[in-house]
Amino acid sequence: MAERVQQIERETDAIERQEKVSVQSQALAGSLRITSYLVATSVVSTILVFSIEIIARGSFVETILFFEQTNRPAWTTVGFYACIAIGLDAVLGRSHNGSLLIAPLALLLAWIGREKAQYLGDPIYPSDFLYSRQLVDLFPLLARERPWTAMGIVVATVIVLFLLVFLWRILCRRAPPLNFKARLWRLGITMPLLAVFVSAMDHSTFSWMRDRLRVLPIMWDQKENYAYNGFTMAFALNMPMANVTVPEGYSAQAIEAVATPLPRQFFASERPDIIIVMSESFWDPTRLPGVDFNRDPIPAVRANQAGAIFSPEFGGMTANVEFEALTGFSNAFLPYGSIPYQQYVRRRLPSLATFLKSKGYTTKAIHPFRQWFWNRRNVYKNFGFDIFMSEENLPKLAVRGPLVSDQSLTEEIIRQADETNRPFFFFTVTLQGHGPYEPHRYKHPSIDVTTQAGEAERATIRTFLPKVHRTPTAASGI
Repeated sequence: MAERVQQIERETDAIERQEKVSVQSQALAGSLRITSYLVATSVVSTILVFSIEIIARGSFVETILFFEQTNRPAWTTVGFYACIAIGLDAVLGRSHNGSLLIAPLALLLAWIGREKAQYLGDPIYPSDFLYSRQLVDLFPLLARERPWTAMGIVVATVIVLFLLVFLWRILCRRAPPLNFKARLWRLGITMPLLAVFVSAMDHSTFSWMRDRLRVLPIMWDQKENYAYNGFTMAFALNMPMANVTVPEGYSAQAIEAVATPLPRQFFASERPDIIIVMSESFWDPTRLPGVDFNRDPIPAVRANQAGAIFSPEFGGMTANVEFEALTGFSNAFLPYGSIPYQQYVRRRLPSLATFLKSKGYTTKAIHPFRQWFWNRRNVYKNFGFDIFMSEENLPKLAVRGPLVSDQSLTEEIIRQADETNRPFFFFTVTLQGHGPYEPHRYKHPSIDVTTQAGEAERATIRTFLPKVHRTPTAASGI
Protein backbone atom coordinates (compact mmCIF):
# COMPACT_ATOMS: atom_id res chain seq x y z
CA MET A 1 0.00 0.00 0.00
CA ALA A 2 2.83 2.37 0.91
CA GLU A 3 4.56 1.53 -2.35
CA ARG A 4 1.35 2.29 -4.22
CA VAL A 5 1.07 5.70 -2.53
CA GLN A 6 4.69 6.49 -3.36
CA GLN A 7 4.14 5.50 -6.98
CA ILE A 8 1.12 7.77 -7.21
CA GLU A 9 3.13 10.63 -5.67
CA ARG A 10 5.94 10.04 -8.15
CA GLU A 11 3.49 10.02 -11.04
CA THR A 12 1.87 13.21 -9.72
CA ASP A 13 5.25 14.91 -9.40
CA ALA A 14 6.12 13.86 -12.94
CA ILE A 15 2.84 15.24 -14.25
CA GLU A 16 3.38 18.52 -12.37
CA ARG A 17 6.91 18.78 -13.76
CA GLN A 18 5.63 18.11 -17.25
CA GLU A 19 2.92 20.74 -16.82
CA LYS A 20 5.46 23.22 -15.48
CA VAL A 21 7.77 22.51 -18.40
CA SER A 22 4.82 22.82 -20.74
CA VAL A 23 3.83 26.18 -19.25
CA GLN A 24 7.42 27.38 -19.48
CA SER A 25 7.64 26.14 -23.05
CA GLN A 26 4.41 27.93 -23.93
CA ALA A 27 5.65 31.10 -22.26
CA LEU A 28 8.95 30.83 -24.13
CA ALA A 29 7.15 30.14 -27.37
CA GLY A 30 4.89 33.14 -26.72
CA SER A 31 7.89 35.36 -25.99
CA LEU A 32 9.58 34.14 -29.16
CA ARG A 33 6.43 34.85 -31.18
CA ILE A 34 6.19 38.37 -29.76
CA THR A 35 9.91 38.97 -30.31
CA SER A 36 9.80 37.69 -33.90
CA TYR A 37 6.66 39.76 -34.52
CA LEU A 38 8.31 42.94 -33.22
CA VAL A 39 11.52 42.24 -35.15
CA ALA A 40 9.58 41.57 -38.36
CA THR A 41 7.51 44.73 -37.91
CA SER A 42 10.67 46.76 -37.27
CA VAL A 43 12.36 45.33 -40.37
CA VAL A 44 9.32 46.05 -42.53
CA SER A 45 9.12 49.60 -41.11
CA THR A 46 12.81 50.17 -41.82
CA ILE A 47 12.39 49.00 -45.42
CA LEU A 48 9.31 51.21 -45.74
CA VAL A 49 11.06 54.34 -44.44
CA PHE A 50 14.07 53.65 -46.68
CA SER A 51 11.77 53.27 -49.70
CA ILE A 52 9.85 56.44 -48.84
CA GLU A 53 13.05 58.46 -48.60
CA ILE A 54 14.46 57.10 -51.87
CA ILE A 55 11.22 58.03 -53.65
CA ALA A 56 10.93 61.47 -52.04
CA ARG A 57 14.61 62.40 -52.36
CA GLY A 58 15.35 60.65 -55.63
CA SER A 59 18.80 59.80 -54.29
CA PHE A 60 20.17 56.58 -52.79
CA VAL A 61 23.21 58.37 -51.33
CA GLU A 62 21.11 61.02 -49.54
CA THR A 63 18.88 58.29 -48.12
CA ILE A 64 21.90 56.42 -46.73
CA LEU A 65 23.15 59.64 -45.12
CA PHE A 66 19.73 60.21 -43.59
CA PHE A 67 20.01 56.87 -41.79
CA GLU A 68 23.70 57.19 -40.93
CA GLN A 69 23.58 60.63 -39.29
CA THR A 70 22.40 60.12 -35.71
CA ASN A 71 21.25 63.72 -35.31
CA ARG A 72 18.47 63.14 -37.85
CA PRO A 73 15.19 61.33 -37.12
CA ALA A 74 15.49 58.32 -39.44
CA TRP A 75 15.10 55.76 -36.67
CA THR A 76 12.41 57.87 -35.02
CA THR A 77 10.48 57.54 -38.28
CA VAL A 78 11.00 53.78 -38.26
CA GLY A 79 9.60 53.62 -34.73
CA PHE A 80 6.67 55.79 -35.76
CA TYR A 81 5.66 53.47 -38.60
CA ALA A 82 6.19 50.43 -36.39
CA CYS A 83 3.80 51.88 -33.80
CA ILE A 84 1.19 52.62 -36.45
CA ALA A 85 1.53 49.11 -37.91
CA ILE A 86 1.22 47.43 -34.51
CA GLY A 87 -1.77 49.58 -33.58
CA LEU A 88 -3.49 48.80 -36.88
CA ASP A 89 -2.85 45.10 -36.35
CA ALA A 90 -4.76 45.37 -33.08
CA VAL A 91 -7.63 47.16 -34.79
CA LEU A 92 -7.73 44.78 -37.78
CA GLY A 93 -7.23 41.69 -35.60
CA ARG A 94 -4.39 40.04 -37.57
CA SER A 95 -0.60 40.34 -37.50
CA HIS A 96 1.14 42.43 -40.21
CA ASN A 97 -2.11 43.55 -41.85
CA GLY A 98 -1.37 47.06 -40.57
CA SER A 99 1.90 47.24 -42.53
CA LEU A 100 0.09 46.15 -45.68
CA LEU A 101 -2.42 48.95 -45.15
CA ILE A 102 -0.06 51.80 -44.27
CA ALA A 103 2.82 51.03 -46.67
CA PRO A 104 1.00 51.68 -50.01
CA LEU A 105 -0.49 54.92 -48.68
CA ALA A 106 2.88 56.18 -47.42
CA LEU A 107 4.66 55.24 -50.65
CA LEU A 108 1.94 56.87 -52.75
CA LEU A 109 2.19 60.05 -50.68
CA ALA A 110 5.97 60.10 -51.13
CA TRP A 111 5.59 59.67 -54.90
CA ILE A 112 3.05 62.50 -55.10
CA GLY A 113 5.41 64.66 -53.06
CA ARG A 114 8.27 63.88 -55.43
CA GLU A 115 6.15 64.74 -58.47
CA LYS A 116 5.06 68.03 -56.94
CA ALA A 117 8.64 68.94 -56.00
CA GLN A 118 9.84 68.24 -59.54
CA TYR A 119 6.96 70.09 -61.21
CA LEU A 120 6.51 73.04 -58.84
CA GLY A 121 9.78 73.09 -56.92
CA ASP A 122 7.94 72.95 -53.59
CA PRO A 123 7.36 70.05 -51.15
CA ILE A 124 3.94 68.56 -50.53
CA TYR A 125 1.88 69.89 -47.61
CA PRO A 126 -1.19 68.47 -45.84
CA SER A 127 -3.23 71.38 -47.20
CA ASP A 128 -2.53 70.22 -50.76
CA PHE A 129 -5.16 67.51 -50.37
CA LEU A 130 -7.86 70.15 -49.96
CA TYR A 131 -7.84 70.51 -53.74
CA SER A 132 -7.63 66.83 -54.66
CA ARG A 133 -10.86 67.26 -56.62
CA GLN A 134 -9.07 69.75 -58.88
CA LEU A 135 -6.44 67.13 -59.67
CA VAL A 136 -9.12 64.59 -60.55
CA ASP A 137 -10.87 67.10 -62.76
CA LEU A 138 -7.65 67.95 -64.58
CA PHE A 139 -6.94 64.28 -65.37
CA PRO A 140 -8.92 64.40 -68.67
CA LEU A 141 -6.66 67.26 -69.78
CA LEU A 142 -3.60 65.18 -68.89
CA ALA A 143 -5.08 62.20 -70.73
CA ARG A 144 -5.66 64.30 -73.84
CA GLU A 145 -2.28 66.03 -73.86
CA ARG A 146 -0.12 63.19 -72.47
CA PRO A 147 -2.01 59.97 -73.20
CA TRP A 148 0.92 57.63 -72.46
CA THR A 149 1.51 59.22 -69.06
CA ALA A 150 -2.17 58.99 -68.20
CA MET A 151 -2.32 55.37 -69.41
CA GLY A 152 0.75 54.54 -67.31
CA ILE A 153 -0.91 55.99 -64.21
CA VAL A 154 -4.08 53.95 -64.80
CA VAL A 155 -2.16 50.71 -65.46
CA ALA A 156 0.09 51.22 -62.43
CA THR A 157 -2.94 51.90 -60.24
CA VAL A 158 -4.69 48.72 -61.39
CA ILE A 159 -1.55 46.62 -60.83
CA VAL A 160 -0.96 48.03 -57.36
CA LEU A 161 -4.58 47.45 -56.35
CA PHE A 162 -4.43 43.88 -57.64
CA LEU A 163 -1.23 43.17 -55.69
CA LEU A 164 -2.69 44.67 -52.53
CA VAL A 165 -5.81 42.52 -52.75
CA PHE A 166 -3.66 39.44 -53.49
CA LEU A 167 -1.33 40.05 -50.53
CA TRP A 168 -4.25 40.87 -48.25
CA ARG A 169 -5.92 37.56 -49.02
CA ILE A 170 -2.69 35.65 -48.39
CA LEU A 171 -2.16 37.37 -45.03
CA CYS A 172 -5.75 36.79 -44.02
CA ARG A 173 -5.32 33.05 -44.64
CA ARG A 174 -1.91 32.62 -43.04
CA ALA A 175 -1.99 35.09 -40.17
CA PRO A 176 -4.08 33.68 -37.31
CA PRO A 177 -6.58 36.05 -35.68
CA LEU A 178 -5.33 37.88 -32.58
CA ASN A 179 -7.06 37.16 -29.32
CA PHE A 180 -8.29 39.88 -26.99
CA LYS A 181 -5.12 39.84 -24.86
CA ALA A 182 -2.85 40.17 -27.92
CA ARG A 183 -4.89 43.09 -29.27
CA LEU A 184 -4.97 44.78 -25.88
CA TRP A 185 -1.20 44.79 -25.29
CA ARG A 186 -0.62 46.14 -28.79
CA LEU A 187 -2.99 49.04 -28.20
CA GLY A 188 -1.63 49.56 -24.69
CA ILE A 189 1.89 50.05 -26.02
CA THR A 190 1.26 52.01 -29.23
CA MET A 191 -1.50 54.44 -28.26
CA PRO A 192 0.49 56.29 -25.55
CA LEU A 193 3.56 56.42 -27.81
CA LEU A 194 1.57 57.83 -30.72
CA ALA A 195 -0.10 60.36 -28.40
CA VAL A 196 3.33 61.58 -27.25
CA PHE A 197 4.45 61.79 -30.87
CA VAL A 198 1.41 63.83 -31.93
CA SER A 199 1.87 66.31 -29.09
CA ALA A 200 5.57 66.69 -29.99
CA MET A 201 4.69 67.75 -33.55
CA ASP A 202 3.34 71.11 -32.36
CA HIS A 203 6.32 73.19 -33.43
CA SER A 204 4.96 76.42 -31.92
CA THR A 205 6.23 75.41 -28.48
CA PHE A 206 9.43 73.80 -27.19
CA SER A 207 9.20 70.03 -26.74
CA TRP A 208 11.76 68.08 -24.74
CA MET A 209 10.49 64.87 -26.32
CA ARG A 210 10.76 66.23 -29.86
CA ASP A 211 14.34 67.20 -29.13
CA ARG A 212 15.10 63.68 -27.89
CA LEU A 213 13.51 62.24 -31.03
CA ARG A 214 15.94 64.33 -33.14
CA VAL A 215 13.08 66.13 -34.91
CA LEU A 216 14.06 69.73 -35.70
CA PRO A 217 11.31 72.01 -37.10
CA ILE A 218 12.71 74.17 -39.91
CA MET A 219 9.44 75.81 -40.86
CA TRP A 220 11.01 78.87 -42.53
CA ASP A 221 12.73 76.69 -45.16
CA GLN A 222 10.52 73.79 -46.16
CA LYS A 223 12.99 72.25 -48.59
CA GLU A 224 15.54 72.01 -45.81
CA ASN A 225 12.80 70.85 -43.45
CA TYR A 226 12.07 67.85 -45.67
CA ALA A 227 15.76 67.21 -46.39
CA TYR A 228 16.75 67.20 -42.69
CA ASN A 229 13.74 65.56 -41.02
CA GLY A 230 12.79 63.22 -43.81
CA PHE A 231 9.54 63.11 -45.72
CA THR A 232 7.30 61.70 -42.98
CA MET A 233 8.47 63.87 -40.07
CA ALA A 234 8.43 67.05 -42.16
CA PHE A 235 4.91 66.27 -43.39
CA ALA A 236 3.81 65.64 -39.80
CA LEU A 237 5.35 68.94 -38.65
CA ASN A 238 3.23 70.74 -41.24
CA MET A 239 -0.02 69.21 -39.99
CA PRO A 240 -0.69 71.91 -37.34
CA MET A 241 -0.01 74.73 -39.81
CA ALA A 242 -3.61 74.96 -40.98
CA ASN A 243 -4.60 76.22 -37.52
CA VAL A 244 -4.25 80.00 -37.71
CA THR A 245 -4.74 81.85 -34.42
CA VAL A 246 -5.73 85.49 -33.92
CA PRO A 247 -2.61 87.70 -33.64
CA GLU A 248 -1.92 89.25 -30.28
CA GLY A 249 -3.57 92.66 -29.95
CA TYR A 250 -5.92 92.16 -32.90
CA SER A 251 -9.38 93.72 -32.66
CA ALA A 252 -11.80 95.80 -34.72
CA GLN A 253 -10.75 98.85 -32.71
CA ALA A 254 -7.07 98.23 -33.44
CA ILE A 255 -7.76 98.03 -37.18
CA GLU A 256 -9.83 101.23 -37.13
CA ALA A 257 -7.03 103.00 -35.30
CA VAL A 258 -4.52 102.31 -38.11
CA ALA A 259 -6.93 102.65 -41.04
CA THR A 260 -6.61 105.69 -43.29
CA PRO A 261 -10.00 107.03 -44.37
CA LEU A 262 -10.50 107.72 -48.08
CA PRO A 263 -11.09 111.32 -49.18
CA ARG A 264 -14.75 112.32 -49.21
CA GLN A 265 -14.57 113.24 -52.86
CA PHE A 266 -13.33 109.78 -53.88
CA PHE A 267 -15.37 108.80 -56.97
CA ALA A 268 -17.72 111.67 -56.18
CA SER A 269 -17.72 113.24 -59.64
CA GLU A 270 -16.76 110.35 -61.92
CA ARG A 271 -17.01 106.58 -61.68
CA PRO A 272 -14.97 105.00 -64.49
CA ASP A 273 -15.62 101.46 -65.62
CA ILE A 274 -12.88 99.13 -64.34
CA ILE A 275 -11.71 95.86 -65.89
CA ILE A 276 -8.91 93.81 -64.34
CA VAL A 277 -7.59 90.85 -66.30
CA MET A 278 -5.32 88.39 -64.55
CA SER A 279 -3.65 86.67 -67.47
CA GLU A 280 -2.95 83.01 -66.69
CA SER A 281 0.80 82.37 -66.48
CA PHE A 282 1.72 85.61 -68.20
CA TRP A 283 5.31 86.81 -67.83
CA ASP A 284 8.08 88.24 -69.98
CA PRO A 285 9.93 85.31 -71.63
CA THR A 286 12.79 87.58 -72.74
CA ARG A 287 13.97 87.47 -69.11
CA LEU A 288 15.04 83.86 -69.63
CA PRO A 289 18.85 83.69 -69.68
CA GLY A 290 20.45 82.11 -72.72
CA VAL A 291 17.27 82.22 -74.81
CA ASP A 292 16.86 84.29 -77.99
CA PHE A 293 13.79 85.00 -80.10
CA ASN A 294 13.49 85.98 -83.75
CA ARG A 295 11.20 88.85 -82.63
CA ASP A 296 9.74 90.39 -79.49
CA PRO A 297 7.16 87.96 -78.00
CA ILE A 298 5.15 90.70 -76.26
CA PRO A 299 5.28 93.88 -78.38
CA ALA A 300 1.76 95.07 -77.51
CA VAL A 301 2.24 94.62 -73.78
CA ARG A 302 5.69 96.20 -73.83
CA ALA A 303 4.35 99.24 -75.66
CA ASN A 304 1.60 99.83 -73.09
CA GLN A 305 2.99 98.54 -69.82
CA ALA A 306 3.68 100.77 -66.84
CA GLY A 307 5.89 99.09 -64.28
CA ALA A 308 5.86 95.44 -63.30
CA ILE A 309 4.22 93.14 -60.76
CA PHE A 310 5.99 90.45 -58.77
CA SER A 311 3.74 87.43 -58.46
CA PRO A 312 3.58 85.75 -55.03
CA GLU A 313 3.40 82.30 -56.66
CA PHE A 314 5.29 80.35 -59.28
CA GLY A 315 4.18 77.33 -61.27
CA GLY A 316 0.72 77.06 -59.72
CA MET A 317 -1.58 78.35 -56.96
CA THR A 318 -3.55 80.79 -59.16
CA ALA A 319 -6.00 81.29 -56.31
CA ASN A 320 -3.31 82.72 -54.02
CA VAL A 321 -2.45 85.37 -56.62
CA GLU A 322 -6.14 86.27 -56.89
CA PHE A 323 -6.44 86.47 -53.12
CA GLU A 324 -3.70 89.08 -52.83
CA ALA A 325 -4.88 91.04 -55.88
CA LEU A 326 -8.50 91.28 -54.72
CA THR A 327 -8.02 91.79 -50.98
CA GLY A 328 -4.62 93.37 -50.54
CA PHE A 329 -3.84 90.79 -47.87
CA SER A 330 -0.50 89.00 -47.99
CA ASN A 331 -0.12 85.23 -47.91
CA ALA A 332 3.15 85.82 -46.06
CA PHE A 333 1.20 86.07 -42.80
CA LEU A 334 -0.42 82.67 -43.30
CA PRO A 335 1.20 79.26 -42.71
CA TYR A 336 3.51 78.09 -45.47
CA GLY A 337 1.57 76.27 -48.17
CA SER A 338 -1.79 77.85 -47.24
CA ILE A 339 -4.58 78.27 -49.78
CA PRO A 340 -6.90 80.98 -48.38
CA TYR A 341 -9.60 80.28 -50.98
CA GLN A 342 -10.05 76.78 -49.59
CA GLN A 343 -9.01 77.16 -45.97
CA TYR A 344 -9.92 80.58 -44.61
CA VAL A 345 -12.48 82.44 -46.75
CA ARG A 346 -15.64 81.27 -45.01
CA ARG A 347 -17.59 84.53 -44.65
CA ARG A 348 -17.82 88.04 -46.11
CA LEU A 349 -14.40 89.60 -46.57
CA PRO A 350 -13.40 93.12 -47.67
CA SER A 351 -12.20 93.21 -51.26
CA LEU A 352 -12.09 95.42 -54.32
CA ALA A 353 -15.54 94.10 -55.15
CA THR A 354 -17.08 95.06 -51.79
CA PHE A 355 -15.48 98.51 -51.93
CA LEU A 356 -16.59 99.28 -55.49
CA LYS A 357 -20.02 97.83 -54.83
CA SER A 358 -20.39 100.33 -51.98
CA LYS A 359 -19.71 103.08 -54.55
CA GLY A 360 -22.57 101.95 -56.77
CA TYR A 361 -20.68 99.62 -59.11
CA THR A 362 -21.95 96.44 -60.68
CA THR A 363 -19.37 93.78 -59.78
CA LYS A 364 -18.75 90.69 -61.86
CA ALA A 365 -16.14 87.90 -61.80
CA ILE A 366 -15.43 86.04 -65.05
CA HIS A 367 -13.45 82.82 -65.52
CA PRO A 368 -14.13 80.28 -68.32
CA PHE A 369 -13.73 77.19 -66.14
CA ARG A 370 -15.96 75.49 -63.55
CA GLN A 371 -17.23 77.36 -60.53
CA TRP A 372 -16.20 74.82 -57.91
CA PHE A 373 -12.53 74.95 -58.97
CA TRP A 374 -10.49 76.65 -56.21
CA ASN A 375 -13.84 77.11 -54.42
CA ARG A 376 -14.40 80.24 -56.52
CA ARG A 377 -18.19 80.00 -56.36
CA ASN A 378 -18.23 80.58 -52.61
CA VAL A 379 -15.17 82.83 -52.45
CA TYR A 380 -16.41 85.31 -55.05
CA LYS A 381 -19.73 85.49 -53.24
CA ASN A 382 -17.92 86.25 -49.97
CA PHE A 383 -15.83 88.85 -51.79
CA GLY A 384 -19.00 90.72 -52.74
CA PHE A 385 -19.28 89.98 -56.47
CA ASP A 386 -22.83 90.26 -57.77
CA ILE A 387 -22.32 87.66 -60.50
CA PHE A 388 -19.80 84.94 -61.31
CA MET A 389 -19.70 84.05 -65.00
CA SER A 390 -18.07 80.66 -65.57
CA GLU A 391 -18.16 77.66 -67.87
CA GLU A 392 -21.61 76.89 -66.50
CA ASN A 393 -23.26 80.18 -67.53
CA LEU A 394 -20.98 81.73 -70.18
CA PRO A 395 -21.88 81.29 -73.85
CA LYS A 396 -19.84 78.75 -75.78
CA LEU A 397 -16.42 80.31 -76.30
CA ALA A 398 -13.90 79.39 -78.99
CA VAL A 399 -10.80 77.48 -77.91
CA ARG A 400 -7.17 77.77 -78.93
CA GLY A 401 -5.41 74.53 -78.29
CA PRO A 402 -7.34 72.63 -75.60
CA LEU A 403 -8.56 75.68 -73.63
CA VAL A 404 -10.74 78.76 -74.08
CA SER A 405 -8.80 81.32 -76.08
CA ASP A 406 -7.87 84.73 -74.69
CA GLN A 407 -9.30 86.36 -77.80
CA SER A 408 -12.76 84.83 -77.47
CA LEU A 409 -12.81 85.63 -73.75
CA THR A 410 -11.80 89.24 -74.46
CA GLU A 411 -14.58 89.58 -77.02
CA GLU A 412 -17.06 88.26 -74.45
CA ILE A 413 -15.84 90.75 -71.84
CA ILE A 414 -16.32 93.61 -74.34
CA ARG A 415 -19.80 92.35 -75.22
CA GLN A 416 -20.86 92.23 -71.57
CA ALA A 417 -19.31 95.64 -70.93
CA ASP A 418 -21.31 97.15 -73.79
CA GLU A 419 -24.51 95.70 -72.34
CA THR A 420 -23.89 97.13 -68.84
CA ASN A 421 -25.38 100.56 -68.23
CA ARG A 422 -24.17 101.24 -64.68
CA PRO A 423 -20.50 101.74 -63.78
CA PHE A 424 -19.00 98.26 -63.53
CA PHE A 425 -16.04 96.37 -62.11
CA PHE A 426 -15.08 93.20 -64.00
CA PHE A 427 -12.42 90.85 -62.65
CA THR A 428 -11.34 88.22 -65.15
CA VAL A 429 -8.97 85.26 -64.91
CA THR A 430 -8.01 83.84 -68.30
CA LEU A 431 -7.41 80.16 -69.07
CA GLN A 432 -5.57 79.73 -72.38
CA GLY A 433 -2.09 80.04 -70.89
CA HIS A 434 -2.49 77.15 -68.44
CA GLY A 435 0.07 74.36 -68.72
CA PRO A 436 1.24 71.78 -69.53
CA TYR A 437 3.12 73.28 -72.48
CA GLU A 438 3.48 70.17 -74.58
CA PRO A 439 4.98 70.40 -78.10
CA HIS A 440 2.63 71.08 -81.03
CA ARG A 441 -0.14 72.41 -78.80
CA TYR A 442 -0.69 75.09 -81.45
CA LYS A 443 -0.55 74.28 -85.14
CA HIS A 444 1.47 77.29 -86.29
CA PRO A 445 3.74 78.85 -83.63
CA SER A 446 4.70 82.24 -85.06
CA ILE A 447 7.86 82.90 -83.02
CA ASP A 448 11.05 80.87 -83.18
CA VAL A 449 13.37 80.19 -80.25
CA THR A 450 17.09 79.58 -79.97
CA THR A 451 18.54 78.06 -76.79
CA GLN A 452 21.31 75.75 -75.65
CA ALA A 453 19.08 74.31 -72.91
CA GLY A 454 17.88 71.43 -75.07
CA GLU A 455 15.20 70.56 -77.60
CA ALA A 456 12.57 69.69 -74.96
CA GLU A 457 13.01 73.10 -73.28
CA ARG A 458 12.93 74.85 -76.65
CA ALA A 459 9.67 73.10 -77.56
CA THR A 460 8.12 74.09 -74.21
CA ILE A 461 9.04 77.75 -74.70
CA ARG A 462 7.69 77.74 -78.26
CA THR A 463 4.37 76.39 -76.99
CA PHE A 464 4.19 79.08 -74.31
CA LEU A 465 4.95 82.00 -76.65
CA PRO A 466 1.69 82.19 -78.69
CA LYS A 467 -0.22 82.76 -75.45
CA VAL A 468 1.83 85.75 -74.28
CA HIS A 469 2.18 87.11 -77.83
CA ARG A 470 -1.59 87.46 -78.11
CA THR A 471 -2.23 88.53 -74.52
CA PRO A 472 -4.75 91.39 -74.85
CA THR A 473 -3.75 93.24 -71.69
CA ALA A 474 -0.84 93.58 -69.34
CA ALA A 475 -1.75 91.60 -66.24
CA SER A 476 0.20 89.26 -64.03
CA GLY A 477 -0.84 85.89 -62.74
CA ILE A 478 0.34 82.35 -62.44
